[in-house]
Amino acid sequence: MVSHIKERNNTSSEHGEEHDWWMELCRESAIHGMPYLARKDLHWIERVFWLAMIVAAAYYAIGSCLSQWQRFRDNPIVYEYEYLFALRSFPFMGVTLCTQFVTMEDRVSGAIVHNTWDMETNSTEDEVDYYREFLLVVNRLHYNNLETLAPYENDTTLENINFVELLFNILQKVLPAANQSLPSFAPTLTEMGLCQTTSQLVKFGNPYGKNVKLKVPPVRQCNSFANCQTTIKPAVAGTHVNLFMHDVNEVMLPQDRRTVGIDTGTETSYLLKVLLSSISAEDEVRNVPVAYRKCRYIEENYLKYYSPYHPSLCRLECRINVALDLCKCKPYFYAAGPKEHICSVKGMICLARNKWLDRNCDCLPLCKENSFIVAEELGQSGGGTQYAGANFERTIIIQQELPKMGMKRRVVFSTDQLIMSFGGAIGLFLGASFMTIYGLTYVILYYLVVKCKRRPQLQRDKSAPIKIA
Repeated sequence: MVSHIKERNNTSSEHGEEHDWWMELCRESAIHGMPYLARKDLHWIERVFWLAMIVAAAYYAIGSCLSQWQRFRDNPIVYEYEYLFALRSFPFMGVTLCTQFVTMEDRVSGAIVHNTWDMETNSTEDEVDYYREFLLVVNRLHYNNLETLAPYENDTTLENINFVELLFNILQKVLPAANQSLPSFAPTLTEMGLCQTTSQLVKFGNPYGKNVKLKVPPVRQCNSFANCQTTIKPAVAGTHVNLFMHDVNEVMLPQDRRTVGIDTGTETSYLLKVLLSSISAEDEVRNVPVAYRKCRYIEENYLKYYSPYHPSLCRLECRINVALDLCKCKPYFYAAGPKEHICSVKGMICLARNKWLDRNCDCLPLCKENSFIVAEELGQSGGGTQYAGANFERTIIIQQELPKMGMKRRVVFSTDQLIMSFGGAIGLFLGASFMTIYGLTYVILYYLVVKCKRRPQLQRDKSAPIKIA
């Protein structure tokens, strides 16, 4: 088609005639009905008929392409069940323990008060009790009850308090020192305060800073032939323990669908049977854009303070940004982010009053993820409050049960299928193909080039003086 246009264009140029590009385009186009528009032997009604048919076909072709695009954008992926029992291994869950003392010994709390606020020996008992109450408030402080600090808002002696150091002093019987480590748990800062965890992302909650490297045991693989059970013994009897179970490669997030929280209270023994729920993805999911598949892989990171990508880390960063935006500081339980903008008592009260938890965090899940459901829960007090053996028998047993079926993300409408559906719709209604579109594009560009080249020549010819022989 292009070669014919060039030949006829050169012929018309030699004879000084203006080339009829529209007629040439209609004759050479592969779109159904276009050649009839260029035939001068047809009645004008026939030409109008074919023009209407072309417009109608183009309308339906474009509408079909738009509907296929809408389908690709909204539902390119479906979930299907797959058989998993005895075929795959799964990592054992991550466990995070958050300990709160129900009561504190007067000797211990008194020593913390005197060391922290440098209380003199002649201090009244009311002053000491005031700071003891503050210690209990700090011990129970978490992301969702910052308003409990309101009675201490105007206390100037609490403006520069180091909450992390204070918590280490309160939980000194539970948490190890900076140069020590527990065989199964490592200290970590979470939204529930200072806790212990088996998460492989413990470095992002390191309460000691970068100078101390925390170690947790490697990930245990759990299958039909392995022991999917763990036993936990709280370090101190009589403490209130909040137990959180989550993916071992995630950070604990309270009140999150991927985290199971159990308030074990002060029960002597606790038995939990937890069912693992798995979501996998086929390899073609990676080829679908993130905005359409609505999930991410860990290497598709866009976070500022964390890497690689995990939904839990995304929400932590979102909360940090919200806190910085509202009150120009971040709570102490976020180890990442700016180090010089840690909230004081007034700052955390500011967050509570501004309802910082109402801000939504748009964090996509992982394309391959594990979550947990409590299948059975059993707690026993073991002989009442006066039972002497309670201090030795207090245990928490967790059994992870493997699923027989799992969910899998499968692509039903990929980018290649989208392109083919476009081609099918255009070919069905218009009879066009990729080469047709390429030829039309080339002719239009060629027309523009010829016009741009000839316009200066025409202007020079018009401005030139007329010679009379």
